[in-house]
Order: sequence, then structure tokens, then C-alpha cells
Amino acid sequence: MTEEKDEQISELESCKKQRDEYLNNWKRAQADFENYKKGEVERAGLLMAYAKQDMLENILPVIDSIYMAAAAFGKVGFVQIEKQIGEFLKKEGIEEIMVEGKEFDPSTMEAIGESESGKLEEVQKGYKMIDLPAQAGKVIRPAKVKVTK
Repeated sequence: MTEEKDEQISELESCKKQRDEYLNNWKRAQADFENYKKGEVERAGLLMAYAKQDMLENILPVIDSIYMAAAAFGKVGFVQIEKQIGEFLKKEGIEEIMVEGKEFDPSTMEAIGESESGKLEEVQKGYKMIDLPAQAGKVIRPAKVKVTK
């Protein structure tokens, strides 16, 4: 009888070890799956950011042309268009890099010449991402400026 009891105890301990092993494997698989899901969400966000950046890079020449036309022909007829462009960019999570009244910042600006006026002059607008945490502040196109001598 004691021998049978010892066998049962040994079998029970073996079953407990096997249960613990299965439980630990399940926990590892669950953690791996959670990490995989987080990684996929992050990759999808990055893919969206790259697609948005690509779209903006394709539309920037059109926006530049509109701003050049406004400068050449007067802003009166372009006020509404400029407002719509600003709203569109904001909706897409894109912000214009502000140059006026600022000092030269090589992380957001590209110097393309020297200014005679004694202050920073914007030649072409620059843009950066503002909506996706992983991409927040990422410069899509630096502002092209003339710097003081």
C-alpha cells in the first residue's frame, strides 16, 4: 500500500511539473503575442506616416506654386485658398516650420544664401509632422532660408 501511495505521489508531482511547464510556455506565448501585436500597431503607424509624407512631398510643389502666385499677384484672391491649404495640412497632422522672428535652426532649416536685410528670410516653406507620436517633429522638408551675413 505504501508503495502504491509513493507511486501516486510521484505521478502527481510529475503531473504538477508538466502543468507548470505548460503554464510557463503558455505565458511566454501570450507575452510574445502581445509584443507582436504592439509591434504590428507601431509598424502600421509608421507605414501611415510614410504614406502621408510621400503624399505631402508630391503636393508641396503645387502648394509652393499657389504661394508664389499669391506673392506675385497679391493676396486678395488667394486668402481663401491659403486658409484651405492651412486647414488641410493641419488635418493631415502637418505643420509649417515657422521662420519669421526665429534664429537659424539647422535641424529645421536649410541655408541657401545670405540675406541683405539683416534678418532670416524664408525662400521656401518647410513642413514637419505633428500628429503621430513616433513621427512628431519629423521634418518632411526643411524651410529654405537666407541667413544674415
